[in-house]
Amino acid sequence: MMVDVEDEKFTLRIEALEVAKEVAYAVDYVEIAKDLPNGDKVIHLNLRTQEEQEFSVELTDQGFRVVGNKFNMVDENASSQYFETIYALLDNHSPKYRKSFGDALLRKLENLQMSQKESDHNENTVRNEDPSHCS
Repeated sequence: MMVDVEDEKFTLRIEALEVAKEVAYAVDYVEIAKDLPNGDKVIHLNLRTQEEQEFSVELTDQGFRVVGNKFNMVDENASSQYFETIYALLDNHSPKYRKSFGDALLRKLENLQMSQKESDHNENTVRNEDPSHCS
């Protein structure tokens, strides 16, 4: 199957937009870089961690990597490692991200537990009110 270059470019851009939405809760700032080249093979993000460190992050088919220590900066000599996900990159560069991720996970688990308790309570209430359960 042939992949249209425009589709590939569009797909990478969509992934970058989704990544920005998904990590917004755990960083101070994230956006697709407007002053760096973005195309079918690479998209750049400007990202500021909760520790107020700024990064230019490159997204390619190889993954995510930091390419600069300021917004809209690409250091051609940077040999930073690629990460499969933005979460792995953030985990490596932002201790506060790890805490935010853990806190968000805990909140989701607590909400799940609450909704399960409500569901169990509602089910028991219905059973107690159902005359077919009476002797």
